[in-house]
Amino acid sequence: MRIVLCLMVLVLTLVAVGCGGDDGDSGSATSTADWAEGYCAAITDWANELKQATDQLRDFKSLSRESFQQAGEDIDSATETFTAELRALGAPDIESGEEARRAVETFATAAEADLVTIEAAVENVSGVAGISKAVVSITEGLTSMNKAFMTMVKSLRRIDPEEELQSALEDAESCDDLAG
Repeated sequence: MRIVLCLMVLVLTLVAVGCGGDDGDSGSATSTADWAEGYCAAITDWANELKQATDQLRDFKSLSRESFQQAGEDIDSATETFTAELRALGAPDIESGEEARRAVETFATAAEADLVTIEAAVENVSGVAGISKAVVSITEGLTSMNKAFMTMVKSLRRIDPEEELQSALEDAESCDDLAG
């Protein structure tokens, strides 16, 4: 039950603040409009996939080790895809674009570290009693991931005094999905 609530809080947080990096190339920036579209699309996809993963856990009577592991694998896959998509955006074409890329990279690295906690909790489940212990570890991992996400969002707002990113996020169609 706690895992479902924590995942839903994470999803709602992502939706509430979502619209509010360089992949190693030699400094070419992504247009701000393209960056905003990709950023919001990645968040929308991730939130939807996390919701689907938690939906598997709603029927407590049929909750099994296998369904729990599948939900964990789905969270893992969704988060790995999400961090890869964010990294692929590179730096937005704004004065502080490299700082934005670093903020995304910091989040992605933290999220991947939190996945290690989640993966270990899922792998170590034995029986229904083990699920309750795993929920605590998964909740800690998701809480940490949520904090890292919020830090990234705050960093993106702080480094954008001209509100170029904010304007692009408001104009991006994919960000409309986050508002509703």
